[in-house]
Amino acid sequence: MNFPASFHISQSRRKLLHSLLLTTGGIITQSVYAEALTLTPRATEGPYYPDHLPLDQDNNLLQILGNQAPATGIITEFGGRVLDVDGKALNGTSVELWQADTNGCYIHSKGAPKGKERDPQFQGFGKITTNEKGEYRFRTIKPAVYPGRTRHFHIAVLQNGKRLLTTQLYFAGEPQNETDGLLKRIADEQQRLSVIRDFKPLTSDSQELVATWDIVVGLTPEDPEKRRGGPPPKR
Repeated sequence: MNFPASFHISQSRRKLLHSLLLTTGGIITQSVYAEALTLTPRATEGPYYPDHLPLDQDNNLLQILGNQAPATGIITEFGGRVLDVDGKALNGTSVELWQADTNGCYIHSKGAPKGKERDPQFQGFGKITTNEKGEYRFRTIKPAVYPGRTRHFHIAVLQNGKRLLTTQLYFAGEPQNETDGLLKRIADEQQRLSVIRDFKPLTSDSQELVATWDIVVGLTPEDPEKRRGGPPPKR
């Protein structure tokens, strides 16, 4: 399916743009849109970035290459564009996704909670390179909620092998959003709202969920020590 192109623009900034549309006769320049963009906030990588990457690393995490059975869970798809702070689409940028499976397990040697087993059919990690429009998308499952956290995806954006952004994506309407320490740590309200997406059913009679999410990044690589709190993990 094709995702609509959509900037994340806060309600207050939408009102500003509407006012500008009225006063400029409907002409809005790219620079004005750039002013309305919300920079995607950084977040911790977490302890479960894969310490053993799967051989299959595509953007469809539902099916591991060579396996017949699909992953267990609610099919969830999201995508959008990767943009810089000026609203320019970033072509050739790598977007990585890693997450818990339906049992709350990551593909990490210590990523399974006590008493839980990882779904062997779930890829757990994927990546995609943006096209000339900066577009990306993932097809995966709805991650499980586990103690201490709300439901979330882990995302990293890399350019020329250097990580520009580490962040997390959240589901609107989750009760745990109100108490999740990492989500609450995002002090700027607009930035916090920019990483909470409304995942809706694909059709009225479907359980499959879909959302659109544009990622807005600065172009200064992250400091690995600050990002991970220690030496980089083995890749």
